[in-house]
Amino acid sequence: MFAASFVEAKDIDLLLFDADTQSRFAGCLTCAPQEPDSICNETGSYGSRHLSKSLWNIHGPFGSKYSPDSPWNAKGAGLVVVDATGTVFGAFSRNPLSHGDQKAMSSVRYMITLYDRYTDLSIVRDLVCER
Repeated sequence: MFAASFVEAKDIDLLLFDADTQSRFAGCLTCAPQEPDSICNETGSYGSRHLSKSLWNIHGPFGSKYSPDSPWNAKGAGLVVVDATGTVFGAFSRNPLSHGDQKAMSSVRYMITLYDRYTDLSIVRDLVCER
């Protein structure tokens, strides 16, 4: 599973928010898949391929490659990765210019690499979440 394998921050829930305002929640990057906010919870708002808030929904604000809030948009701001206190752990965006000096974590770089390779969010989700 993604959270156990690739995340640098151990025992910390890393949360995804829109990069511009950091007010729109996009799911939990490191939560266990059964947690409601996990990006790997197939039936949850943030892990489903079909629900609008999910980064796996190609028609939603966080999943569309055309949305500025989507990490899959090569020109958008994407998302930021923060903990519950608001400490920023890095950027989640295909756009290398979107976050200035904030570095992307290796876990999100891996997800972006998968997306660049397959360009299919269903495949990326399966590779990330169904390990």
